[in-house]
Amino acid sequence: MSTGATENTTTPPTSTPAVRRPESKISALWVGIALLVVIVVLVGAAWATGLIGKSGTTTTGCAPGSVGINGAGSTLVYPLMYFWSTTYRDSAVNYNGVGSTAGIQAITGQTVDYGASDAPLNPAQRAAAPGLLILPESAGAVVPVYNVPGLLQPIQFTGSILAQIFMGNITNWGDPALKAINPAITLPNATITPVHRADGSGTTFIFSSYLGLESPTFAKLYPHATAITWPSFELASKGNSGVASTVQTTTYAIGYVDINFAAANSISYGKVQNPSGAYILGNVTNSASALADSNVNFPAPSADWYNFSVLNAPGAGDYPITSFTYVMIYQDPGMAFKSLYTEQKAKNLVDFLWWAITVGQQYSKQLFYIPLPANAVTFDENELKSITYNGAALPLCTSTS
Repeated sequence: MSTGATENTTTPPTSTPAVRRPESKISALWVGIALLVVIVVLVGAAWATGLIGKSGTTTTGCAPGSVGINGAGSTLVYPLMYFWSTTYRDSAVNYNGVGSTAGIQAITGQTVDYGASDAPLNPAQRAAAPGLLILPESAGAVVPVYNVPGLLQPIQFTGSILAQIFMGNITNWGDPALKAINPAITLPNATITPVHRADGSGTTFIFSSYLGLESPTFAKLYPHATAITWPSFELASKGNSGVASTVQTTTYAIGYVDINFAAANSISYGKVQNPSGAYILGNVTNSASALADSNVNFPAPSADWYNFSVLNAPGAGDYPITSFTYVMIYQDPGMAFKSLYTEQKAKNLVDFLWWAITVGQQYSKQLFYIPLPANAVTFDENELKSITYNGAALPLCTSTS
């Protein structure tokens, strides 16, 4: 399934101009506004071309529900969730991108109908949430973004070098280890400023999981998690948009974000060496290839997913930092939420998720997400068919557009 190391259908710019850094809250706001504008333009284009909105999303028996559903969680998947929520028409859908940790807390605290996270539940969270299921909803790639002016091609990184940068062992862009794997570019003699997530983050979980695979020292000092106590000299920003903004406004910074945020904000990001030794610039095609080449068997939805991974896929052209993102729902919402939950809301929730993992996948690529592979769709369909309300099966509406 590998597509080759040189293919790149979404090549980012290779340099970011040095700019004076404004106040972080303001710059993060403008990044968020810019991202929202990109999403709105894509929605408008899809409407104009007839991809959405004009043919109707319901089939016989799919009457629009009068009860809306609410979700919260991952900022990595927020652009896709926003697109889904504004495209789906069989019930009102809301999604709040507050970070994976907050999304897990919201669904386990039963303050939302569904949660979204790029990190599965850890053992303690799993034990505290009986009946909560984990289902792959999409997939994305995490990329190392940087602000090094004047470069004409992407910087190449190994996993070990990235780990050393974020541990504080490599502190200069002109370090011999970086120069050795980047002979075609002139790296500056300048201090590296790492930027990490300030909030609990599935993106951090994915990135730290990858660094731990590449560096035993990193794995020992910083076990993979949604929140890590990084070295004190690093900068911290909230959300993927916050990290993107801080890197974009801090000369010689490096951070990690979902590829969507890098592409939408025109931030340079680097090639990462995969297990075959090739340096891969992440895109939808080589990330989809990584999912296919992983050929994984999914755990049961109610099982422990904490160490499940598709990182470092074996294909020669696979991007190595590729991962699923997940939605979390209760197997029986009526029993979980008691009298606070109606059968109509449970039906609307299952119908929306069925649409998202089938019809909704066609919108993934234009937002730089990877459509679910066939085995993941089948896995999700089987689990959604098993959802009950107070022990009784739910009628399932399967919108086809």
